[in-house]
Amino acid sequence: RSQILHKLADLIEAHLEEFAQAESKDQGKTITAARSMEIPRAVYNFRFFASTILHNTTECSEMAHMSCTHFTTRTPVGVAGLISPWNLPLYLLTWKIAPAIATGNTVVAKPSEMTSVTAWMMCKLLDEAGIPPGVVNIIFGSGPKAGEAIVSHPDVPLISFTGSTLTAQHIREKSAPYCKKLSLELGGKNPALIFDDADLDQCIQTTVRSSFTNQGEVCLCTSRIFVQRNIYNAFLEKFVEGARKWKVGIPSDPTANMGALISKEHMEKVKSYINLAVSEGAKIL
Repeated sequence: RSQILHKLADLIEAHLEEFAQAESKDQGKTITAARSMEIPRAVYNFRFFASTILHNTTECSEMAHMSCTHFTTRTPVGVAGLISPWNLPLYLLTWKIAPAIATGNTVVAKPSEMTSVTAWMMCKLLDEAGIPPGVVNIIFGSGPKAGEAIVSHPDVPLISFTGSTLTAQHIREKSAPYCKKLSLELGGKNPALIFDDADLDQCIQTTVRSSFTNQGEVCLCTSRIFVQRNIYNAFLEKFVEGARKWKVGIPSDPTANMGALISKEHMEKVKSYINLAVSEGAKIL
């Protein structure tokens, strides 16, 4: 399994530019982000777990007074149902597939219907890497149809989902009758805390990047900033200045810091929050 995972990583890396171009066009992220971070991270995901399974340790404890030893053995669960989001398509899909097959499971995976091109491209490399038929199965379709079928199937005992909290609640309801193992990575409301002993120049650079990386379409992105009162005005001025330096451009522009939002619907949602903030007394700087 380790050798096969390394082979798949090699194949994706050999086609890195093709994957990066496709990811940028399909998702809207900058070509720089796709080329320098996201596709390389997908490659690393396979290599990481290919190495991890060669160095696994077994938990063991001894009860000498009872002449017995306790140890833990780990066995494959079976079929893993994997549902990945649209913001980091291949990055997060491979982050699910790699550990599942590394540990001896088979997978039925569904990429987001909004960003499925690189998943399809990876499918063409599975056979060449030596993955047996039926081990990695990719289903293309919407959440209510394809995702629902995976979650509701009695022979899929494990579900890994990255997406919205509302969808996760539905998944829990559907999984409960089967007592399925669940891994749910959901949305966050991540705060940055800025105290008056911080290096202001450094934290401005970091906070701007954490707020707007990938157009802000990352569950780890900063969405709230709490600043100690006595440095608030200085921070605000520098933060606005730093944000204005970020270049918004077409995704194929290698000098752009931000590309396009995922969809018109998502753009309207973002604009609605801006309008709501203004209606509640906020000032756009």
